[in-house]
Amino acid sequence: MNKILLSIVCAGLSCSAVSAVPFQEIIGENADLFVTVRSVSETREQWATHPIAELFEDEELLDFFDQVTAEDAIDVAADEEEDFDAVLEAFGLTLDELFELFPGQASLAFYKLADQMFDRVDREEMVLMAEFSGDAERLNELMQIQFERNMKAQQAVNPLVEHEMIEESFMGETLYFDQTFNGETTYIEDGYAFVNGIVVLATPESRLREAVESIKEGASDPIAVVDVYRRSREDAGRGDFSVYLNLENLMPPLNAALADLPMVNHLAMFGVTSQSLQNALSLESLQAVYADLDLIADGVLAHYGMIYDEKRGFLSLLSYGQGELPEARYVPEDVLSSAVSLFDCSAMLENLEKVLTSASPTLPPMIDMQLQMMQTNTGVDLRASILENFGSRVVNLSVLNEAGLDGVAMAEPQQLFLVELKDAQALAQAIEAFKDMVPGARAMIEAQEYEGQTIYTIHGPSDPNVPDAQQADVSYVMTRSELIVNVGRVGLLHQVLSRMGEGSDGLWQSPGVEVLFERIEQPNAVTRSYVNAEQMIEPFFRSLLEAGELSGLTKRMSTDQIPSDLDASYRLVSEINEAPDSLFGRTLIIKSEGSE
Repeated sequence: MNKILLSIVCAGLSCSAVSAVPFQEIIGENADLFVTVRSVSETREQWATHPIAELFEDEELLDFFDQVTAEDAIDVAADEEEDFDAVLEAFGLTLDELFELFPGQASLAFYKLADQMFDRVDREEMVLMAEFSGDAERLNELMQIQFERNMKAQQAVNPLVEHEMIEESFMGETLYFDQTFNGETTYIEDGYAFVNGIVVLATPESRLREAVESIKEGASDPIAVVDVYRRSREDAGRGDFSVYLNLENLMPPLNAALADLPMVNHLAMFGVTSQSLQNALSLESLQAVYADLDLIADGVLAHYGMIYDEKRGFLSLLSYGQGELPEARYVPEDVLSSAVSLFDCSAMLENLEKVLTSASPTLPPMIDMQLQMMQTNTGVDLRASILENFGSRVVNLSVLNEAGLDGVAMAEPQQLFLVELKDAQALAQAIEAFKDMVPGARAMIEAQEYEGQTIYTIHGPSDPNVPDAQQADVSYVMTRSELIVNVGRVGLLHQVLSRMGEGSDGLWQSPGVEVLFERIEQPNAVTRSYVNAEQMIEPFFRSLLEAGELSGLTKRMSTDQIPSDLDASYRLVSEINEAPDSLFGRTLIIKSEGSE
C-alpha cells in the first residue's frame, strides 16, 4: 500500500485537461469503504490561510514538539516525514509542484474488508484514483523510478525478491502490472493506468481492469446511484473530505461470522443460539456510516450519520423521547463541556430487555424472579421505582478542577449528570431500602443539607500505598423531578443547586452559544453538546508529558515548557437529529469571537 500511495503522489509535471466525471460515478456499489477528496488544490488553498492552520504554526507549539521529538526515542512521525522528503527528492519535485499535479478529485476504495478481517484473502483489494495534470510519458518515467525504489527496498529485506513490469492492452489503454517473485511464488503486486486524465492504481489486476472500464464507459452499478449512498448525501456537507462505510456489504458476513464465535457455545446454557443472537442484535439492519469534513472560512464543519433500514436489535438501545431539549439554565457559562439530550433511559432499558429476551428465552423468567425476590426482601418494586422511572431529559456538564492545575498532575474534570425522574419519591425509597440491605452502607455515606436539598456523598476509597491517588467522591441529590449525580468535588454540585434556586440564564441561554447553534441547527434535535476547547489545552499538554514520563520519552521536559500563550480559543458545538431511517449530526469547530 505504501508503494501505491507514494506512486500516485510522484508523477509528471506537464499540464493537461483532467476528468470532470465525479468519482462516485466510477466506483461501483460493491466498495466497502469509499474515501474522497473533492478538490485537492482548493482544499490546500483554503488551508494555507485557515485560522486552524495558524494555530499549528504557532512558534511555541512548534518548539514544544521539537523538544518532544528531540528526546531519545524513535519518532515515527519524523521518520515518515524523512521518507516523504526522500521521495520528493528522488522525483525532483517540490511540495508545491507535487500539489500542482493533482488539482482536482482523489479517492480511495477498499473491497472485501470482511474477508480481510477473517483472513479469507491473501491481499487487500483497493482502487486509488486521482485527477492528474501530467501526461502518460512523464507518468511512466516516474512510475519506473518508484518501481525500482520499491524493488530495492524489498530486496534489502529479501534478496530473492524479483520484480518485472509487464504491460497489457485493455480497451485501447495500456495497463502496467508489477509482477513479483518473492522467492517462492509469482504474483501481481499491483498495477496502474492513465485514462482520461485520471491516474488509477489498484490491486489485484481485476480491480484495475474494472476501474479502467468504468472510466471509459461508466460503471454499470456506480455507488452514486445506490439509494443508501444518495441518502447519506442528503444530510451531508459539501464533502471536502468524505468517508462512506458500506455496511450493507459488511454487516451480512460479519453477522454470519458472529455465529461461529466460541462465546456462543458458552452462552448455550442460557438458551442462546447463534441464530437467536443474530436475531437479537440485528446487525444487518445497519446500512451505512458516513462523515464529511469541510473547511469553512472561520473553522471546520463536520457532517456525519448512521443509516439503517429499521431501528431494531441493538439499534433500539438508541432511544430518544419527544419534545424540546432541556433548558438547563443552571449550567454555568464557564464550563469545560455540557450536553443536553432527550435520551430516554427507561425506554433504553425496556429495549435492552427485549434484546436479551430475543437472544435467550430463558432470561425473562430469571429477570422477573430476581425482581420479585428483591421486592419481597425490600418491599420495593424495582421495575416501577428504577427501571421504568427515568424520563427522557438528560443533562451533563463538566468543569476542570482548577486546584489540580497548580501541580504537575493533569487536571481532572468534575462531572455532573442530571436525569429526569417520573417519581422521585419511589426512587428515594428504593435507594434507602438498598442501604439497609448492605451492611455498613449507611456509615459510608455522608449527608449534608444545601439549598434545601440533601446531598449524599460516598467518598472514594484511598490506597495507603499511593496516598495521592484518592478516588473521586460520588454525590447525589434527588429533587422533585431529577436525579443529580456529581463525580468529583462537591463544589460543582453546590454551584448547580444554587443556580437552580436563582433561575438565572446560563450557558445554553448565552447569545454567543445561541448564535453558534443557529449555524448548524435543524428541527427536532435530540442532542446538543458544547465544548470549550481552550480549557483543554494545558491539561492536554500535561497529559502528553505524563504519558512521556511513563514511557521514558520525555524525562528531560518540564511543565514550564508547555506553550503558555497559545491562541486556541476554539469552541465545538454539535447537534444530532433522528429520522425514521437514520441518526445524523453536525459539529462546528470555530474560533471564539473577540479572542484575537
